[in-house]
Amino acid sequence: MPYRIVVADASPSVQKAVQMVFPEPDYRLDFHDSGNGLLEGLTEVPPDTILLGLSLPDSDPYEVARAVAGREDLRNVPLFFLKGTFEIFDAEKAEGLAYDAVVQKPFDSEALAAAVRDAIERKVMPPSMPEEPAWEEEIPGSPRAAVPKRPAPDPAASPDEAFRARVQEIVKREVLEMERELEKRISARVIAELKEK
Repeated sequence: MPYRIVVADASPSVQKAVQMVFPEPDYRLDFHDSGNGLLEGLTEVPPDTILLGLSLPDSDPYEVARAVAGREDLRNVPLFFLKGTFEIFDAEKAEGLAYDAVVQKPFDSEALAAAVRDAIERKVMPPSMPEEPAWEEEIPGSPRAAVPKRPAPDPAASPDEAFRARVQEIVKREVLEMERELEKRISARVIAELKEK
């Protein structure tokens, strides 16, 4: 199933560039020349990403972004602003808006494609598996309920014990980081395989 990208930008050259960056069949593009067209064109199926130009003929792009963010089904959709060379991104108007990036036109095709893919994967993928289980001590009647928690290190412990505790903490952190990285790679591979089917 292709990723759906909605683009609101009146420039035909920008639309053509976006078509080249996100080719079919991996992507389905919906183009709109205006902010109102974008809002009317958002169907019950939310897009995977929205690219929103700063120069819209009929509306304020920041208000369009707020309208998008105000919809529950669109709240987590990645949003990128497309900024022309002589356009100014108004940080005050954008205050409080959740957007992924402001992309300068003409844009670097590979960088835009990578940023959009990363944003989609971040929002589509489930949150990572917890590295630490929810401790059962808090669940009455669980087998671990009677097991006391590991005591905090004693400040008066010998240097050897403090060193061992520090090494254990470092090793634990490194193992958790490796697990997170493996999880990301496996998830990305599974998503890629599902999209190929």
